[in-house]
Amino acid sequence: MEEYFSHIPVNASGNSCPSCGGNHITSRGFHTFSNGKEVQRYKCNLCGKSFSSNYLKPPAQPAGENCPKCGSCNTVKLGSPRINKGYTSQPCSCKTCGKGFSKDKREIREIVLNGKVIHRYYDPPGLEHIPDVACPKCNKKNAVLKTEYCVQGKVVRSLLCLGCGQKFKGEGQPWKAGMQRRMGQIVPRRPWEFSDDFWDIREFFPNTEEHKLTTLFLNFSRCGSDWFKKLLKTYILSAIETGSQIRSLYLYANKLSFFGRFLQQQCVMSMEKIDRDLLGIYWTKQRGKITTNTLAGEMSTLKMFLNWGNTKQHFSTSPTLITSFDFPKIFYDEPDPLEDSVLDSIRDNIHILPEPIQLMFMLGFWIGARPSELCNTGRDCISLDPDGSTWWIKFQRDKANDEHRLPITTDLVHLIQQQQHYIKKLHGEDYPYLFCHYQGVGKTGYPNYPRMKAVKRPPFITAGCGPMVRMIRYLIEHCEIKDSNGKLAKFTGAILRPSRATHLIRNGFSLDFVRIWLKHRHATTTKRHYTRYPAGELLDVATVMANLDKKYYAYDSNPQSLRDNPELHELDGLTMLNGEPLYGYCSFRDFCPRFGRCYTCGFHIASADKLSHYKSQLERLRTKEQVAFNYGSSEILDSYQELMNALEEMIAALESGNEREDTTTSSAQLG
Repeated sequence: MEEYFSHIPVNASGNSCPSCGGNHITSRGFHTFSNGKEVQRYKCNLCGKSFSSNYLKPPAQPAGENCPKCGSCNTVKLGSPRINKGYTSQPCSCKTCGKGFSKDKREIREIVLNGKVIHRYYDPPGLEHIPDVACPKCNKKNAVLKTEYCVQGKVVRSLLCLGCGQKFKGEGQPWKAGMQRRMGQIVPRRPWEFSDDFWDIREFFPNTEEHKLTTLFLNFSRCGSDWFKKLLKTYILSAIETGSQIRSLYLYANKLSFFGRFLQQQCVMSMEKIDRDLLGIYWTKQRGKITTNTLAGEMSTLKMFLNWGNTKQHFSTSPTLITSFDFPKIFYDEPDPLEDSVLDSIRDNIHILPEPIQLMFMLGFWIGARPSELCNTGRDCISLDPDGSTWWIKFQRDKANDEHRLPITTDLVHLIQQQQHYIKKLHGEDYPYLFCHYQGVGKTGYPNYPRMKAVKRPPFITAGCGPMVRMIRYLIEHCEIKDSNGKLAKFTGAILRPSRATHLIRNGFSLDFVRIWLKHRHATTTKRHYTRYPAGELLDVATVMANLDKKYYAYDSNPQSLRDNPELHELDGLTMLNGEPLYGYCSFRDFCPRFGRCYTCGFHIASADKLSHYKSQLERLRTKEQVAFNYGSSEILDSYQELMNALEEMIAALESGNEREDTTTSSAQLG
């Protein structure tokens, strides 16, 4: 039998023995199971053991490091690397002595002075030397960092002198601006310089209240190459001079920084090098995972930037880099409010939370407030009619940027009056807001929050920092408040507004009443967000034909996406590069480098209800072709002729399709 397998190459499989790890193995035929499945068998020529392919392991990889026990170089890796605290190590084994060890493991080092260990540290990375810090005992600059900790908002460093072993505290570093604001501290202003990568917004808008600023600084440190950074700073300054809002400046700096880093990765050194192919790579690969709304916003921001640069002659790019067709169409979903059962459960359990938080939730729901509107509500927000019949609450609507006035119940009036007395006693007469921010509202303090501390500033608007949102989330989790799908209900500060609108509609109030209550400028905004049209009701698409091979196709044979959402693919209202209008649909519907040559593209779909438009367009092109023949270039003439040929074939296919449909209908009627 040994002679029978002697002709088989040694280690033809490229695997190793699972017993000894040897690579000198030979095939031993197949083992057949009762179900007919065959398994390859092998024999190890070193240890003599047999095994099947079910137990094969990939060949062990050399460790590339000598064994620390016996010094042998016959070492291999065992499994995958292990991630430890701050470093990664690779388990290894020595085939000579059989001992295991770790490669790249950080060793603990000791510093001994006068026979006493004064410091232990991991190596690598080793000690962190602190320059220009003298020891208070020996006055030598041999200090190293031992630990860091925080005291009253400052990072304190514990240092060690290697010369004499003296431990002492280094100069404290202040908290970052975000943490200082959460603690209610004042962040010092930073003088503005064009070359600086951090611009203090307060330098440009000195009359804006600081708590209404999302962040205090515009960050230009990560926006690509220096040439693009300088261009972006110039654009931001121009936007400030033209009266742009602060939130727009944040948007420009953030969105355009992504694009600047992309240009740096592509080694683009000027705006003139940008073309549609490069933008296609950016939208599909670099920014392909963002939502449709975000993508539309980034396209709009970049288009405004390009228009500004071309108008102000900072650079010169093609006017068709971003066209109106490139923007993705946005479909507004139904509002996602809190379900009635979830609202009732929160109301039944909210009494265990602090009273200011209870009022924030109830008041935000009643007025349908956005997070910023609720957090910035003034302390003197309620008033009584002269006749004493109705109480009113007035507050600032965020987007409308004007004062809004709504009626309010007597129960809420009593709670607001208690809150007014509480906030006045807490922060004094000069504090103008109804609510304030709180620290120490983590999950461990639920529901009493013994470490809760009031901060003299309005609550933070963001959900992760807002005290009301955090406490309601803990309440939902602790009380196991679930939605109709059996999952824990999701709560954000912004969800109170659609919840109130849905509640009003379900109780019989008209859309116009809801519009006035929410202070929408236009009725279409209310209809868009709080009504849903059935699929296919907004657009009735006639029978169409595909332009791929210029043959007639029935409507049902078109792509599913086109049949489900025809308006997503519609081209009507757009124009070609030569100024001619476009008709029909595009089944591709992505950032298209070939946009403008749609009639000659295989993704174009012509619509039978636009047949008269196609015919009129063909006549216009014939006239333009004659002009191009007499005065134009051969390139323009060729483009007109190519477009006319495509239109003639489309018209012929549509007319033959209509005749076929008429014949089929007549036959059906006769039958």
